[in-house]
Amino acid sequence: MSDEHLQRTKAILATQEGKYRRSAMRWKFGYRFLLVVSALLASAAAIVSKLSFLDEELSADWSSMLAGTAAVMTTLLAALDFESNFRINRRSRHQVQVLLLDAEKTNAAPDRLLEGLQAVVNRRNLELDKAD
Repeated sequence: MSDEHLQRTKAILATQEGKYRRSAMRWKFGYRFLLVVSALLASAAAIVSKLSFLDEELSADWSSMLAGTAAVMTTLLAALDFESNFRINRRSRHQVQVLLLDAEKTNAAPDRLLEGLQAVVNRRNLELDKAD
């Protein structure tokens, strides 16, 4: 029974590690995507306003739209706190990876491993609450 319980515990830990890995990757991708696109749009807004071959009114309209879109993206980055969410999930993933390594030890105790996972989940929830 103990070996079955340990195998089940390892499966739970692996599932949680995968969830944190995917979540961290999504937040990281979203953060970097919005940051890069926002910078490109802000730069494009400045460039478009100076292009002499465009009609002045059209140039001003495009410049305003690009700058506005860049501002919205920057606001989303701040409001949704992409970077903090990425870091919190990455930290949780690393903590679960440590538990997975502990599970491979000869004296691994499933209940102790599950308590460790429970602590990781609780810390993550507290950190996410602080980020809100």
